[in-house]
This record gives sequence, C-alpha cells and structure tokens, in this order.
Amino acid sequence: MVGVFCFRNDLRLHDNLALQQALAVCDQLFLVYAFEDRIWKSKHNQIGFFRAQFLLESLYDIEKGISQVGGSMTYIFGNIEDSIPPFMDEVHADICFLSEENSWNEKKAENSLSQKVHLKTAYDKTLIHLADLPFSLDQLPDSFSKFRKSVETNWNIRSCISSDLTASKITKSRGNLPALRDFGITQKTSPKGYYSFTGGSTAGRKRLHEWFWEKGCISTYKKTRNQLKGADFSSHFSPWIANGSLSPREIYHETKKYEALHGANESTYWLIFELLWRDFFQFFSRLHGRKVFHPCGLNQQKEIDREPDQADLLFFRWVNGCTANLFINANINELNQTGWMSNRGRQNVASYLIHDLGLDWRRGAEWFEKTLIDYDPCSNYGNWLYLAGYCSEKKTVRYFNTTIQSMVYDPKGEYTKDWIDSPVSN
Repeated sequence: MVGVFCFRNDLRLHDNLALQQALAVCDQLFLVYAFEDRIWKSKHNQIGFFRAQFLLESLYDIEKGISQVGGSMTYIFGNIEDSIPPFMDEVHADICFLSEENSWNEKKAENSLSQKVHLKTAYDKTLIHLADLPFSLDQLPDSFSKFRKSVETNWNIRSCISSDLTASKITKSRGNLPALRDFGITQKTSPKGYYSFTGGSTAGRKRLHEWFWEKGCISTYKKTRNQLKGADFSSHFSPWIANGSLSPREIYHETKKYEALHGANESTYWLIFELLWRDFFQFFSRLHGRKVFHPCGLNQQKEIDREPDQADLLFFRWVNGCTANLFINANINELNQTGWMSNRGRQNVASYLIHDLGLDWRRGAEWFEKTLIDYDPCSNYGNWLYLAGYCSEKKTVRYFNTTIQSMVYDPKGEYTKDWIDSPVSN
C-alpha cells in the first residue's frame, strides 16, 4: 500500500501516533508538509515573521531526521483539502494519514479532505487522550477548576511512542524547503529577548533537558512563573508544544522522572497544571467549534458590545505599544520585537484591550495569532474568550488592574525600562 503522511502541528518523528500507524500499514510512505494558504497567504492574517521562522527551523530539523534514514520530505502548497488529493493522484497513493486537530477551521479541513481521499486520522493532541476523559466530550465541565478536579481523580496518561522510521518505507521525493522570502515575509533583525528560540524537536528536547536536569528550574517554577524578565523563570516550552515539536506527554513523563529522583513539590505539579489548562482549551474548542470565534462566545444571546468611536486608533496604539500605559507598552513591545510574551504580560495586555479600551477581544486575539511564536488556535482564542468573560452562557468579567499588576510584578520598573526607549505621553 502506498500512503501519504502529512505533518501539521505534530512536527516530530517521535511520539507521533498517526505517523506510526502509517508506517505500520504502508509499504511505501511519502512524508509531506503542506504550506497552507490559510496560514501562509492569508490576506487577513498571514503568519508573522517569528512563528514562520520557527516553523521553517522545525521543518529543517525534521528533514535532517528523515535524511538520516535515507528518506526525504515533500513540500506541497495549498490548503490540505486542495493540495493533498492531486498529490496523491500523482504518486498513486491509496491512503492519507493525519494527526487530528481540535480547532474549528482545522476540523473543517479534515472533514473536507475526507470527502476527497481515503483518510485515516489519529488523535494524540493532548496530555489526556480524548478517549480517556472520565466523561463524554459534550459533558465537558464549564470551568477549568471543575475540569481539573474531574480528570485528576483517576487519570491515565498514555506512554510515549518510540520512533520506528525505516529507510525501506520512506520514499525519496522532490522539493526543497522554501525560504521566508518565498512567502513575502520580511526578515527582521535579531530580537533582543531574554531567551532565544530555535525551532525543531532537537532544540526543544535540549531545552527540556537543560531546564529540568541541568538547572533544576522546575523545582521552583511555581515561585517564578509570574516573573517578566529572564530566560528561566518560565519553561519556554510553549512554541515547541504549539507546533508539535514536543508532545505534552513527554513533558509529563519527564516531570515524573524528575520527581522520582528529586522529589515532587508544588512547582513540579504546577507544570502539569499548566498542561491541563492547555488540555481544557483544546477540548473546549473541539466541543464548541465556531462559537469560540463568535464575538460573544458561548453567550450568543447577548447583544454585541459597541466599540468606542475611536476604536481603530485605540487599537493602533495598543498594537504599536504607544498607549498611555507604559507597562502595557513594554509588554506589547516585547511581543512585537521577539514574538514572545510572558503569561502574566498576556493577561494584562488582553485585559487592558478589552476592559480599559473597550475593544472587541477578537482584535487582540487576531494580533496574537499573527505575532506569537507559540500561537495555537485553541489556547489563544480560548484564553481571550475567557478574559472577555464569554466562556459560558453567563458573562464573567475578569479584569486586571494594570497599575497594581505593574507594582507587584515590576516594582522597580526594570522590565518596563527594558522595553521602553522613552516615556510615551497620551
């Protein structure tokens, strides 16, 4: 049997269930990545420089892994539902394999592709497998706290899957990895961020080993996680998790291995706690589909709030870090100049846009989609919806007082000084 495996947000050769299923049943297998128009050529919200560069680095890393067993990657262009069928016809493939996604647009693409080719999907997107939830998806609790208490009672985290890539099955094919300029994406100068990201599983696993075993940062994570400055207060795993270079399961099992040798504490648990937040928004997005992108989310009976008359100008100032709030400007500048922002910063800039400026939360979510190196549709839109108060049928306001926040988390103003060249007046 001749098959095609198409990488999506599962850019790893290890712990990849759909890839292993493809290798198990195919005599010949084409490894493919599709540069989808909805991401790379979108007129509305084309992928930004930092995520694009990180993604190309991740693909290059996979290329090296495949070449070590004598195979190669094939690159095709166009949305998967449009580009995979003609490619399968060209190479006389019988079946296509994909890892399932959870967000609305990605699910639509899967469904559309399944109408055109013989498609087999496998689910391994989350720490807790969809089939291992202690409730059916339509009974997903309406809050993270309820979700966490339910799944932690008696959970099962599946083992990681070892790689079984063999040269005899991987087909050599055509094509070279494109460059940023091929998509009209302008190269930026090297960022001045606190941490320098490199895409790919090799770099992700190096960071995992360094942060756990060389520096022992996981032992103090709960104490440091709300900081704004530095390379190690946060794991910085999120970009690798977002595009699948690291799987949440391998981080979980590495945590358990660390706990076995050094002991468990609140900090080691808190890393798993954060992975559960990610799971919650993954399942939330899978359940609620397009409602996640609605201006009022799950509260669709509510009348949409009217934005202020100068909404476009207010958003322009927010996007460019020139609001009347220096703390907000500093966080936005870090995002724009590095593609990354701390979790504390993200909550503050989101709250400021929604509650202080009175803007539609989707403006901020779309800007994050464009600029974040670790963009994931479920986590991004889920978190924005949560802060806007539309994660349930009853609106709950979640407001961050940025004056108090800056006093608590940047008391000496050191972080703000790092990202503000000169004071900005109203």
